[in-house]
Amino acid sequence: MDLTQYNVVVVVFIMEGCPACHEYVPRFQHIARQFGNTVPAFIVDANSPQGGPLADRFGIEATPTTMILRKPVGAIRAEGSLPDTEITEMFKFAGAHAA
Repeated sequence: MDLTQYNVVVVVFIMEGCPACHEYVPRFQHIARQFGNTVPAFIVDANSPQGGPLADRFGIEATPTTMILRKPVGAIRAEGSLPDTEITEMFKFAGAHAA
């Protein structure tokens, strides 16, 4: 999975058998839709062949883990099931730094 084409992106790393992930993903998707094309958002299965190397690269040890990846600065990360207000703030921050 190549996310380098984006200046800023919000990514949530999940795992298939993670109960918190199953609760978190629909809320994450709902908030991501509110930001439309402003901020690219991805859900990455940390155990999948495509997502595993990316999860390894960022040292993902807990799921869900939500990250803002931003060129050239780096990453902001939050582990665990975030409240909707914090997910929204991450998207707002990412949107403000997308240019």
